[in-house]
Amino acid sequence: MSIFVTNKLLSGFIILICLLITPSQSRYCYTYEFTVNFYDGVQDSPIDVHVKSKDDDLGHHTITYDHGWPFGFCEQFFERTLFWGDFTLGSQFARFNVFDKEIANIVGWNISANTMVYWLLKQDGYYLSKELLPYDDPGWMFRGHWQ
Repeated sequence: MSIFVTNKLLSGFIILICLLITPSQSRYCYTYEFTVNFYDGVQDSPIDVHVKSKDDDLGHHTITYDHGWPFGFCEQFFERTLFWGDFTLGSQFARFNVFDKEIANIVGWNISANTMVYWLLKQDGYYLSKELLPYDDPGWMFRGHWQ
């Protein structure tokens, strides 16, 4: 094999590796794509949502009853993505992981479509689901209480 062909193959391999390990800033993911949605299930009480990762601070967002706030991302290779959130409801506070490997395993992985993660913030705590359910549906998984 000539040096030219070998170098061309090596260059192509290096480009492929760079594409695979570089986080995607576009909506096309080289890995799994997720959208995390937060919904306020407490009437007459806005909730402050502040989501972060090691690399990103998504800022403060106020959600109100029956409204939400979503954010989307591409999962890192080797399933290392971690987002956590700080939530304030009046004088109550909660901090929890809103996306990690455990949550991805609960909601499932879909290589061919955007996988949705749903969080419902209620008076008694916060709940997780892989589909948007009515707020009183028993399918919501209780994950923790406010502090």
